[in-house]
Amino acid sequence: MGKFNRELAKETEQQSMQFDDASDNQGIELKSPGKMHWIRARGETFEDVLKVWTVKLHDPDGEEIEYVVQTSDINLRTRIFEKCDDNQNFKALVPCINWFNTEFLWAPTIKGRGSKVGPQSATKGIEMAQQGWCKVKWKNNSVGWAINKHPGTDKEPEWSHMTEEQIIEQVFDNRIIESLDHEAIIRNTGVANV
Repeated sequence: MGKFNRELAKETEQQSMQFDDASDNQGIELKSPGKMHWIRARGETFEDVLKVWTVKLHDPDGEEIEYVVQTSDINLRTRIFEKCDDNQNFKALVPCINWFNTEFLWAPTIKGRGSKVGPQSATKGIEMAQQGWCKVKWKNNSVGWAINKHPGTDKEPEWSHMTEEQIIEQVFDNRIIESLDHEAIIRNTGVANV
């Protein structure tokens, strides 16, 4: 039977301290802020936030996942949307961090076809989270995002050194559609380059 080794524990603690700082390669995921406790968002104003078109397509396992559509050719973008059954959304890509320094990417719809309550409350939630700690939770289509400001704290977020572009590339790895021959469009339509 093994015995606890205090010196080995101290050595292990020293070795693990290098991992205590915010990591540049932590696994950042696409998440809703509603399950992330108190959050902060990067940037000073809503204009600082990157905005993109997205579509939802099925992955090889049949799960519906979000893809970014990025092309400067409006006609090509329209043809991509047609291939995706015109199921596009205009979203904000908001790098956020929670109270426990877990970074995540929030992608709320900021321009929708139906109610404007969701997009307007998302914009307000982003702006408030840029200025201070907030809880932001989706309620429903008639209320949108409910935002509660933290009653007061001096806690500062501990961001990683990743740029917004690096975060987005990590989250949307192989899920940025720039042409009609992207494997996700071919898989979902069965047709290439038509």
